[in-house]
Amino acid sequence: MTDLLSHALLADTANGLSLLLESLRSGGSVMMLIVLCSFAAVTVSTVTWLRVREALPQFASKGDIAPLHDFLQRHPSMLSRLALMAVSGQFTTKQECTEVVGQKAKEQLHALERDMPYLEAMVTVAPLLGLLGTTAGLVGMFSAFGEGGSTGPDTFAVAKEIGVALRCTIAGLLVAVPAVLAHTFFVRKLDGISMRLESILMDTINTFYQHFEVQRAK
Repeated sequence: MTDLLSHALLADTANGLSLLLESLRSGGSVMMLIVLCSFAAVTVSTVTWLRVREALPQFASKGDIAPLHDFLQRHPSMLSRLALMAVSGQFTTKQECTEVVGQKAKEQLHALERDMPYLEAMVTVAPLLGLLGTTAGLVGMFSAFGEGGSTGPDTFAVAKEIGVALRCTIAGLLVAVPAVLAHTFFVRKLDGISMRLESILMDTINTFYQHFEVQRAK
């Protein structure tokens, strides 16, 4: 019984892969472009997720300067660079420190967002490529109608072109929908990081200037 089930699963898997490869082949160059869009969307999503995940440590949200200072010495990250600047003592006043660190924080957040335009482009390009493939399939379908002559249209060729059109549409949507979800998720995630980062840095700066007097060497 187990062997029969295993053979059935292997057969279904092989049939599914064959159908997938046939769909990709029948879509032509437009389908290949959609596949490239899908790879680009997955790559950008993965890279952005890894970058965002390591942006802020969880314990830093407590606002305690002691564990934060220990983290800065051991782990390089966006937060460590900004917080080291905040507690470096190179600024005479808290206002000056807040302005400079805030500007640097904006630059770091912009670096986190640098791949987002590519993901946003995939959201727009993928369905357009699907529409292009659909249009090409419709052109082929009408061409098959015209080439039938007195014997009538070649139903096999017409059905094939309709299949190409539908497959390109489905492929474009299959790329665009996850890309939209990923883009929305990362936008919300980056907004949250921006708010937490501002709060953490302000707590750090206030704590530092509350307990230490900054004096420049003469």
